[in-house]
Amino acid sequence: MNTLLTLLALGVANPPPQALVCPAPLAARGDVKAGPPLTHTFELTHRGPAGTLCITKVEAGCGCLRQTLTATRLQPGETAKLMLEVNTLTQPDGPNRWQAQVSYTLDLPTTPGAPPMSESGTQLLVITATLSREVTVLPPQIGFSSTGAATQTLSVTDRRARPLTGVKAVTSSAHLSAEVGPPAVAPDGGRAQTITVKLAADAPAGHRDETVVLFTDDPAYPEFRVPVRVLKRAPGGVVASPESVSVRFAAGQDEVSALVQLRAADGKPVGVAGAESDHPAVAVKWSPGAGPVAAVRVTVAGPAAAQPGSCVVRVRLAEPAGQEVAIPVSWSRR
Repeated sequence: MNTLLTLLALGVANPPPQALVCPAPLAARGDVKAGPPLTHTFELTHRGPAGTLCITKVEAGCGCLRQTLTATRLQPGETAKLMLEVNTLTQPDGPNRWQAQVSYTLDLPTTPGAPPMSESGTQLLVITATLSREVTVLPPQIGFSSTGAATQTLSVTDRRARPLTGVKAVTSSAHLSAEVGPPAVAPDGGRAQTITVKLAADAPAGHRDETVVLFTDDPAYPEFRVPVRVLKRAPGGVVASPESVSVRFAAGQDEVSALVQLRAADGKPVGVAGAESDHPAVAVKWSPGAGPVAAVRVTVAGPAAAQPGSCVVRVRLAEPAGQEVAIPVSWSRR
């Protein structure tokens, strides 16, 4: 019995080495200025026995992470590079930690006629940095929810003795335009510039994630990338008011709510069958029954209060039957 327990203990304490190896899974970046994207590239190498290794998923722990993977299938000894990019605009000042989990399967060689065999595993990758902010971009992300043309405004404020100047803004979509305004004195000091972002009336219906990139004349802050969530609705359906929700947490506040009203363009009754968000910290409640106006309450609470973020709330309608309304939601701290 003692021998068996010893062998079991050794098995737990010394698990078999995994096939996918990252030599440096923790990237400690130290002090970083918030604003420009923070990027880091991890190397992932197939160190297992013979067999094809397939990277099946890279799951980011934050919507602020973008990823680029050079290869998904590796033979023994081959390496893939995974670039993670953090949008620091939407992250709080102070110490931060971002992580991504890489899942993989390894197809093991077998003898002819034998059933196929495989094993699976994960590799956790972590980036840490302490952020400090000299330049503020508000809001750090924007959303459109419209049946036609719409406009949103960004404000960039720099309180340094030699403030930067935004020189050009571009977007990731032909249906979005961005125009940089002239510098002006900010109400609370420093210098501010506005960027007017417009959604074209002929933008196709549907939901898309886009980006506005502001280029500046400051080599320390060459560009700012602002996420843009676009929901273009077909005309004549149910309209949400407001069309998107943006809330801010005050100091010490760990929960904040907003009310959205739904009305049909033709005046017919509106009833909600159900609603959910794509973020675990965002809860949704709705009014029962059907009437001229249906109410949906969106509550952001818990871990989401620690840092800015965004999600989409999808409302399924019982009346008019079969319709769905998507509401972009974003939050930040004062």
